[in-house]
Amino acid sequence: MGNILFVTPFYAPFVGGARAFLEASGRRLVTDDYSVTVLTTTARNATDFWRPPDPALPRLPNRETLHGVSVERVSLSSPRPAPYPFGLLRRASHMLHRTPLPASIQRSLLRSLGRWMPSLPGLDDTFGQLVPNADLVHVVDGSWDGLFTAAAGSAQLHRKPLVAMPLMHLGDTSVGSRFQMAHQVEVYRASDALVALSCLEANAFGELGVPSDRIHVLRMGVDPRWGDQSGHPADFRQRYGLRDPVIAFLGAHTYDKGLFTLVRAVARLNGQGIRVQLVSAGPQGEQLIGFAQDQSQQVRDTVRNQVKVLGEVSEQLKHELLAACDMLALPSRVDAFGIVLVEAGLHGKPVVGADAGGIPEVIEQGVTGLLVPFDDESALARAIQKLVTNPRLSARLGAAGRRHVLSRYTWDHTYRSLVEIYLGIL
Repeated sequence: MGNILFVTPFYAPFVGGARAFLEASGRRLVTDDYSVTVLTTTARNATDFWRPPDPALPRLPNRETLHGVSVERVSLSSPRPAPYPFGLLRRASHMLHRTPLPASIQRSLLRSLGRWMPSLPGLDDTFGQLVPNADLVHVVDGSWDGLFTAAAGSAQLHRKPLVAMPLMHLGDTSVGSRFQMAHQVEVYRASDALVALSCLEANAFGELGVPSDRIHVLRMGVDPRWGDQSGHPADFRQRYGLRDPVIAFLGAHTYDKGLFTLVRAVARLNGQGIRVQLVSAGPQGEQLIGFAQDQSQQVRDTVRNQVKVLGEVSEQLKHELLAACDMLALPSRVDAFGIVLVEAGLHGKPVVGADAGGIPEVIEQGVTGLLVPFDDESALARAIQKLVTNPRLSARLGAAGRRHVLSRYTWDHTYRSLVEIYLGIL
């Protein structure tokens, strides 16, 4: 029916919400007789963009087919002396955005800087091979603005319809501004369709001058089958020695994701005699270790005795964790949606999230979960305590969350909305 080209910085085996969306959409498009290609990089995780990858890991193939989807990977390069050039250029672009220079000058300079963040030799040639054969180009993740704007430029050059999905983080003004640089805004305004994951994000695009008829809110989803394919919770708890109520965290181990605040809240509760354990899964676990070294003895003891760090996990292990936990916490300010909240809801688990970004549009306060201010250790500890000490409330929120997910947040719901967007511009 048509040739769809996705452009994204990450794809399998990378773990994340954008990858889950692209994989679920790609499979369904192929089933409906679309031809689907994903143009991505050789990154396994975010740090590969500024640091040479672990040489012990096998290199990802530049070309393969996964579930009927053609995957083309452009190899990353790491200009010497890595990792410093990436960070310096990133800071330079953010500083340039804050200068009084005219937008036309900023756009040109920012596009030039973006070509090195990351450095992708041969990218233009790859665009030249793939874009002319596409009927539609769908570019995802504006935080990697070099790839994002280059893909949009190639689509415009070859006069192909463009769908842009920036995944704008709006939980903090300093973070959100990184998605509102002149060259990014130019892409938003030029897109045939601009996809937002929340009404908050859609309103932000409108304030940047994008016509309302081009802005579409697309909710992320989950595969309901995972609710029945997650093993035995008792086996998981025994495997990891979990005896106390378990809080699950899924995401990058960073301050912006709220993990450091969550660790302090867990330490506070254990110090008050309310025994809880935290099991975290996701990349950048070394940041948690660095954080703990600068904290009090109580926090260091909590990390040592009450926190299990699983690192990056498979889809199966992720759902085993969600089935075995008592609740999920995502006190993040950098989630445009928060797909792990939906995944936890599928398993009937109550959730605690930060009142920031797209999270409040997924959690209905007091109905499917609890909301707390970002970086508020006391409020977060109180919310967790409320769920631990009130099993009836916890069960009610979890059951309501599961009904909410199955009625609104499945990949089939997402896919139907996505195809409507495509058909509207093809």
